[in-house]
Amino acid sequence: MPRQVGERRVTDNGKVSNYEMSGGSRRRRPPWGTAWAEIALPTCLVLVVSIPAMIVEEDWHGRPMIDQGTHLWILPAFLVASAFLLGGALAGFRCPSAGLAHAVAAGNFALAVLLLGAVYRRFWFVHEGVPHAVVGLWCLGVVGTFMLSVIGSLFGRRLGVDKY
Repeated sequence: MPRQVGERRVTDNGKVSNYEMSGGSRRRRPPWGTAWAEIALPTCLVLVVSIPAMIVEEDWHGRPMIDQGTHLWILPAFLVASAFLLGGALAGFRCPSAGLAHAVAAGNFALAVLLLGAVYRRFWFVHEGVPHAVVGLWCLGVVGTFMLSVIGSLFGRRLGVDKY
């Protein structure tokens, strides 16, 4: 039965506009390829900040800073940790509904690239081993980067959600 709205007639035909949900299930995943972009951008942010910091750390006066006994290695480690926090925040901001999963995936991929680069450099480029203390710090770094990515995603998610 038609209703009068102003001077126009609106009919109730049971159809719903494209921007409204009907009774069906909602598609929660973006189209193919979009999820990879949501993971690739935070990964690139982490790697763009981390790789130069790690290059300086690994080649400080011909040896890695972490092997020299000083605490100067904390500065590049702080830069790398900040990169993982910002990468997680970017993932959470860009896609609040799946920001946590995207941040963890981006953080893990960036961490794998950094660790593989460090191992490759030590074993095949300079032909030296890895001290046990450094392996322990790498393990601590794995846990720390996971936590920083998660915290960053929650922070970015909070920034990305419209509160109005």
